[in-house]
Amino acid sequence: METVKDYCTHRLLIAGPPRELKQFERKADWTDIPGATDTALLDRSAGRVVWVFVTEAPALSPVRIMSRRWPRLSFFLHYDCEDAQIIGLVRAKNGRLTQHRFRY
Repeated sequence: METVKDYCTHRLLIAGPPRELKQFERKADWTDIPGATDTALLDRSAGRVVWVFVTEAPALSPVRIMSRRWPRLSFFLHYDCEDAQIIGLVRAKNGRLTQHRFRY
């Protein structure tokens, strides 16, 4: 897998039991995603929250770690690294990633 060295925009949807999501939001620390900037809550509803943020590379490792810490939640990450013309969609559950990556 190639390393991307530019800015990547991310949209992270986290889904699961509402009670577990509330606990996640209370305890989540965005410093767990190194270099994340422009972090903003995009949507919150019963059973899901959506965050957007920017990093220098796809935030795969931090999402894997979060999914391991919160095994009852599912994490869906969409990222777009414009300079490298790469987009990806990742599903993380209990520390396991399924990734689809495309060049455009």
